[in-house]
Amino acid sequence: MAKTVFFAKNISDLLYQIKTTKDLEIVGGCTRVEEIPDKYLSVRKVEELSKIERHERYIDVGPGVTLSQLLALGENHLPKVLYDAILSVANPNVRNLATIGGNILETNQKLTLFAPLLALDTRLDFESSNDKTCIMLQNFKSIPEGFILKNIHIPLIDGDISIFRRTGPEHSIDETSASFAFIAETEKNTIAKISLAFAGPFAFRSKDFENPLLGLRLPLSKSTVKEIQESARKKFNESSRDIMMDDVMRQQFFNLVRYAFEQLM
Repeated sequence: MAKTVFFAKNISDLLYQIKTTKDLEIVGGCTRVEEIPDKYLSVRKVEELSKIERHERYIDVGPGVTLSQLLALGENHLPKVLYDAILSVANPNVRNLATIGGNILETNQKLTLFAPLLALDTRLDFESSNDKTCIMLQNFKSIPEGFILKNIHIPLIDGDISIFRRTGPEHSIDETSASFAFIAETEKNTIAKISLAFAGPFAFRSKDFENPLLGLRLPLSKSTVKEIQESARKKFNESSRDIMMDDVMRQQFFNLVRYAFEQLM
């Protein structure tokens, strides 16, 4: 069957075509598209979806912004976990095409940027022809019907310790791929903020795990780190009870948790 491609000039045009054309799918860089849909709409020329607005405490990024454009901002203008994650993605040619929106909205597997964006308390801003809504990335399941992702709101958080790690192949994504992000802020020899996220076959972040750690005295003892690792293991296993996941990947997560908190010893 012949493929039909549509183009949008702006947000209004994009929303109109979504509303009036049945089964129309939106595509961006197509770096993870295994088969082009029968009817698809390219948003590459919609300038409103490719904007970057920097503020003192956060950055607003359109979903059409490429990973190369984000890297071009420089290491000092992005949170370290996000910069390191982008730098780990494939190669410059792929980063020239791959978009931050595509990285977030991939349905088959959580991609490289999902964990750091989750750890940073990223917010997704959606818009329809007559409404707007915001969803925290931690609560995001799917795009609300009739809406498009218009903006990605990323707090500029750089903790005293920021760690990003990937598992699986170095420059590609498969079923063994996952990402891990950890941010710790300290104040007066105590833990003031902890963000720990994992993304692969599913996404994990638990405030029930993080909140009890606030106020812990530093440096942490070896026994405290072991207790924290066991708490993370329990929460992770509860969250992934119905998820098909390799035992090696689980163990890699537990090892990364231990490594992250050992930096606070």
